[in-house]
Amino acid sequence: MAKMLQFCRLINSATTILSAFTLGGATASVPVKDRTFTLQIAPQGSAKTDLGVRSVRIRISFYPGPLEAGGTLFAMPLITANVDTLATSITSLRVTDKRGLVPLLVQDKALAGGTDADDDGTRREWIVKRRTEGAVTATYSIPATNARPPRGPAPPISLMADDGAFSGAGSMFLLHPTGERRYRLSIKWILSALPRDAIGVSSLGVGSSVSKNLLSGSELETVFFLAGKLGRVDDVKSATGFFAAWQGKPPFEPRPLLNWTKTLYSRYLTFFRPPESNNYGVFLRYNPINAGGGVAMYGSFVATFGSGAGANEEKLRFTLAHEMFHTFQPKISRPGGLETAWFSEGSANLYQSRLPLRYGMVGSKAFLEDLNYYASRYYTNAMADQPNSEIAKRFWSDTRIRTLPYDRGMFYLATVDAAVRRRSGGRRSLDNILIELLAAERSGHETRLADWEGALLRDLGSGAVTEFQAFLAGRVPVPPSDAFGPCFRRSTAKLRRYELGFDSAVLAEPRRIVRGLLSGSAAAMAGLRNGDEIVLPVPQDAIQGNQTEMLKLRIRRGKREFGLSYLPRGTTVDAYQWERVPTVAEAQCPF
Repeated sequence: MAKMLQFCRLINSATTILSAFTLGGATASVPVKDRTFTLQIAPQGSAKTDLGVRSVRIRISFYPGPLEAGGTLFAMPLITANVDTLATSITSLRVTDKRGLVPLLVQDKALAGGTDADDDGTRREWIVKRRTEGAVTATYSIPATNARPPRGPAPPISLMADDGAFSGAGSMFLLHPTGERRYRLSIKWILSALPRDAIGVSSLGVGSSVSKNLLSGSELETVFFLAGKLGRVDDVKSATGFFAAWQGKPPFEPRPLLNWTKTLYSRYLTFFRPPESNNYGVFLRYNPINAGGGVAMYGSFVATFGSGAGANEEKLRFTLAHEMFHTFQPKISRPGGLETAWFSEGSANLYQSRLPLRYGMVGSKAFLEDLNYYASRYYTNAMADQPNSEIAKRFWSDTRIRTLPYDRGMFYLATVDAAVRRRSGGRRSLDNILIELLAAERSGHETRLADWEGALLRDLGSGAVTEFQAFLAGRVPVPPSDAFGPCFRRSTAKLRRYELGFDSAVLAEPRRIVRGLLSGSAAAMAGLRNGDEIVLPVPQDAIQGNQTEMLKLRIRRGKREFGLSYLPRGTTVDAYQWERVPTVAEAQCPF
């Protein structure tokens, strides 16, 4: 994920975030002057003392069109991507229009189709009690940090205030309009209540910014914001539109990592050749729970640092390579979301190390470590043969299911790439299929599953379509030995399956009470009991690929609180790995 799931880029709420890069055009019936959504953000702190950001004042102005009494002006989910939003923490809300104060009715509405992979199906709505006239202005305040503790595994989108700054996704605090109308987002920072060196940055760029494209309400949710005492961004600006900022103090010097990322971004522009280049931002912030992963946002990516993988600059390179790939790649939109995440996440996993190797930006050793990390996680996964239909149902409740789109998709696409190369005598590859799908998208075509099957049929014949259907049904893909180039060959190793030792759904619940403890498991032998409360959220996704990493729990039992750790491993199995072919020169590794 790149080590998302480690949190990878979650699929926004696993799906909305990824779709946020598909930008629309103008709505012809709406006058240009009425297409702007003006967002003014004023963090509140102390201009004289560096006490950090305490709260944020928001001012929104836009034209919603004539809205009759009983119409919904704003909406916000109560939970998105397993994170509690600030919908219930908004204070001092005041809405006005041409006629003056607009009275509102606030209600929580259960929506059909809500799933645990997206939200809980409930959103808060702000409904007008009279017809609106002209532009609407709303002002309100929010605390600078989410009030509730983490629910469990989740992307780093929550509003967080530390180290003299705050950051968070629009989905956490932004009242957004409903309906199909699209807006040009204009962001204005008011930083007078912060120290003089404070800056404001968003997915649109540094300082006050205006989007090049028109955004829908759901796309407004995926804009990321940072303000306050941030790492300098002007050192990594470039003509490509790449920019970066960081909040806090990473355990490594961030500039080399961000300059490497800037270079790779320019290579992606050459590979994908987009018709125009938009700004692209990379943001770093601290994550105490699942460091090393991140999440894709609108025209940007949030990576996290901390302990473990979050202190490993090399691993963060692959995370960033993965996420930037999402910015350009073709996307299967029908069906979309988790049902076709095997394509979006699998291809990003495959290319996150392949393209840097091709461009000489990583060596064969780093490539091999990244490859074997995913091979270890997938080929020891007890859920490796679960059908694709199970992913959306159990995405948050079981880490072994949650990693399947990334891992299984990666190895399936590697088999397709190898088959296309072999059948075409090296004249074609998966590269060509992706670029052709992308070209169709740019011409206005909406990519469907049938388009992927059509590509298989053209390049490999009807048998490949049959194999694809078997893959969706759960068949475990095994790439040929040389699928990752002449420098590597497939081997096997004795590895142990990941075994949590109790009901995995516990870790995705607001209050984590252990149940379903397996007798004889490492968890039971370490002293864990049914009924114990796990006080802190527990990252698992990255641990699955690491055979020796301990799972650390903070337990509350009665009035006593204590730490407990164990190696979450069970049965030993033969798992595929790849090894370096010593007789092949390093110069021959890129492919």
